[in-house]
Amino acid sequence: MAITMKSEYAIKIMILIGLENRRVCARELVKKCRAKLPLEFAEKILADLARNGILKAYRGRGGGYELAKDTEEITVYDIVTAVDNPTDAIKCFVDVVPEQESPETCTVNKIWEVVLEKMEDTLKSIKLRDLIQDYKARCKI
Repeated sequence: MAITMKSEYAIKIMILIGLENRRVCARELVKKCRAKLPLEFAEKILADLARNGILKAYRGRGGGYELAKDTEEITVYDIVTAVDNPTDAIKCFVDVVPEQESPETCTVNKIWEVVLEKMEDTLKSIKLRDLIQDYKARCKI
């Protein structure tokens, strides 16, 4: 199981926007991000987040991005599903051919279903506000 780089950067971007609590442009976010976020990659992530209703996007001079909801309403699951498919994070190593399905295959696949469900529940339980508070505590802000 792994979280993709795109999801990881999306979470970092959302923390930075949440900290600013104002409209910010992609270039400004890239400068603030200590993780060396490439601008083009950030722009794609920001577009996905806006397209999925997590951010509001503004064009033109003074444009940028701001949160579309309160930090208490946005979960890590919301962020991850806006940029990735979380079910892709778990790969089943067993090829299932319906006519050759065995009890062993069904049992192994059930394990991955349970793991995915637990992962989704965990991601849904973590709010953006929690991440921002943790960031502030770690950085003594």
